[in-house]
Amino acid sequence: MRGKIEAIDKDAKQVTIKGKKYIIGKTKWNSENLKDKLDIDMEIEYDIKGANFDFKKICYYKEISTNNNRNNVQRNFGKNNIDLKNEIFFYPYNFVSVDENVSRDKFEIGEYSGKLKCSFINRSPLFYPAIKNKEKSKGHSKEEFNLEDGYYVIPGSSLKGSVRNVLEAITNSCILNIETERLEKRINAGGFKGVCGIIKRLPTEKEDGLIVGAEVVRVKISALDEKYTTGKSKIIGREGIYEISLSNEIKNFERIEKKEEFRRVTQGKQDIKGCLWISSNIHNKEKEKIIYTKSTGKSYKFTWKEYKDIMYLLDQRNAREDKNNRNFYLKDLKVGDPIIFQTNMYDEAENLTFSEIPRLRYKYSPYDLLPKELRPCENNEKACYACRIFGMTGNNNEEKKEEDKDKISLQGRVFFKDGKIKKSIANIQNKPICIKSLGTPHPTLTSFYLEDGTYDDKGAQIRGRKFYWHHRDKIDKDTDTFLESIKAEKEENHNSSIQFMNHGNKFEFEVTFKNLKEDELGLLLLSLELEKGMLHKFGKGKALGFGSCEVTIDKLLLDSKNKYDSFEEPYIESKDKDRFIEKFKKTFKLEEKKQWKDLQIILSEKNNLDFSNSPFPEKEDKKGNKNTLEWFNTMKKQKNFRLPKIEDYK
Repeated sequence: MRGKIEAIDKDAKQVTIKGKKYIIGKTKWNSENLKDKLDIDMEIEYDIKGANFDFKKICYYKEISTNNNRNNVQRNFGKNNIDLKNEIFFYPYNFVSVDENVSRDKFEIGEYSGKLKCSFINRSPLFYPAIKNKEKSKGHSKEEFNLEDGYYVIPGSSLKGSVRNVLEAITNSCILNIETERLEKRINAGGFKGVCGIIKRLPTEKEDGLIVGAEVVRVKISALDEKYTTGKSKIIGREGIYEISLSNEIKNFERIEKKEEFRRVTQGKQDIKGCLWISSNIHNKEKEKIIYTKSTGKSYKFTWKEYKDIMYLLDQRNAREDKNNRNFYLKDLKVGDPIIFQTNMYDEAENLTFSEIPRLRYKYSPYDLLPKELRPCENNEKACYACRIFGMTGNNNEEKKEEDKDKISLQGRVFFKDGKIKKSIANIQNKPICIKSLGTPHPTLTSFYLEDGTYDDKGAQIRGRKFYWHHRDKIDKDTDTFLESIKAEKEENHNSSIQFMNHGNKFEFEVTFKNLKEDELGLLLLSLELEKGMLHKFGKGKALGFGSCEVTIDKLLLDSKNKYDSFEEPYIESKDKDRFIEKFKKTFKLEEKKQWKDLQIILSEKNNLDFSNSPFPEKEDKKGNKNTLEWFNTMKKQKNFRLPKIEDYK
């Protein structure tokens, strides 16, 4: 577990974490000189064993006091001797806090309906791709800004999604669309201690499968008959697995590992069969595996769940290979196949794989780690703010079961129109510019996405809701002042060229609402306009500092009570915007909420983060090229490598 020291009594050897007082054992306190090491606002890792508090390690200090120190840290990314206890590194995103106290209430028809005439100005570059750019394409893509009938357009659905994300975070509403599939992890070389075997029986839902333990020897490729090696650089189908007669076909014992043992097994036994396992072509590969069973070989059961897991991993592997125009040599599992596995406490086979540097599935999905209270709302008798205002579809994350038939959908009461600006007045790049790779979300980066532990730990917790920082060097700045920090050196498959808008364009859009209560309307107004100095993020390229936008509610128009009875103006302009917002703040006690404090920091146009050199931290590799992968490889070697919290950047 991890937590911040809120108070410390050095005489009593006592620390306070999350409001609870713990006494550190005398031996630990003295042997590690914790009296001088520990301090308030320091984050530590610890365990609770029964009534005992077990201190593990210091994670990092709260802050670095001056901007100069922060800049020194940023420059030190290229060094290997990184002292993480003093480092608050800069990364494009962070996570707004969540807790299990979700404010839910009965859905009720409110008295306020009307529309909001809104506008937003992009304070940093802005990009939203044209629909035609969204078609699947291979290689480097060149994307233009979405243009429709003489207007540059950001669809209302995109604006609505961004505003809803903010509203959900403000109110600590339920979390939708979280991954329900268990994620995959890559085990590093030497990290997987496995057993080899041959599949004797495949499992069913009612009966376990069976694997017979096997011995492995490695044979030099040069000792194999050409029929097993010629043309196998790209193995297709099941051609990588051969049943062979060990004594007859493997002639040169000097080219076999464990040759003495192998000779004893095969001597005078011409009918012993083995499995020659030809793996995919790997650079500098010299040997292949021969797997054979002994009469005394041990048998291991494996469950239907383990079988489904290995089949899932096979499907994922084949999908990746197909995408790269390659073929993987196994698309299913059959009796007689070789397999690598580990054993559990019951001596059963688990974590089945085909590689000694395998991909495996975590035990739990992100959804499994989500506290029950934060899971999607299920009915209108007890719905969070976001679901009451934007609607819901019962449980978005789980398949409907018979016992869930009473779960209902709830129609949203807020509708967004497209944001538009005339092409003739827009300040936009003449042609697409090649930018650095945006990458994709990596929830398997557990030191960033989880509070502690991994997806193998039932007690691990998600960090929160993902938001991107605003980049000071791009706010209200001309493109030529920061272009080098976002521009890619060359066009490659993993990056793209985009036609983005320069800062200062004013888009107009409308939001229609109906039947909101007073506090709900106040929440909608606050989520749109935010507080002074707080900006939204719209469009693509958020990690590069794009999309920082200031929203203004130009007019609050409420339905006229007589709109259906006369030809009078159907709307009446209201000057009560601030009153509605204050009503929500007071009802919800907003200023006391941790998530609101986080949002005020990460959505602020001013912060202490420096992305002027690169949106992502980088480090030079052996060839002298700077890249983020090299930075990650260096940082992962540090035991305390974790993403700091939003509050650490105050």
